[in-house]
Amino acid sequence: MKQFSSLDLQQKTGEVQRSAFVEPVVITNHGKPRFVMVTVEEFSRLKTSANEPVPTELRGRRPVEKRGLPPDPLGRDTQDFDTFVLQMADHALSGKDRPAIDAEIAGAERRLGIGKGGGHV
Repeated sequence: MKQFSSLDLQQKTGEVQRSAFVEPVVITNHGKPRFVMVTVEEFSRLKTSANEPVPTELRGRRPVEKRGLPPDPLGRDTQDFDTFVLQMADHALSGKDRPAIDAEIAGAERRLGIGKGGGHV
């Protein structure tokens, strides 16, 4: 386990962080061990193994985007791109989810300043 002084932490932040990414790092103050720096994943693992809750701010807040697609506001599965596109086309042609789709379009037009009377063609 590597050790760094509190001065090292100030002056060599990148090196300390890279070391902590590999293994826990001890931070010393006046030559005595004072802190241990670990990754969020290791901290979460330790909390979980001690049957303690992981702080909310350390849990993933954003949904994971698959294949670069954000979550669909209408709840369709975006993980399989081909299926997603076919569902979108089917819903557009059948009129399914029309009110929700109209609301999405209206919201986008408002954000962009286009639409009814706003220069939209």
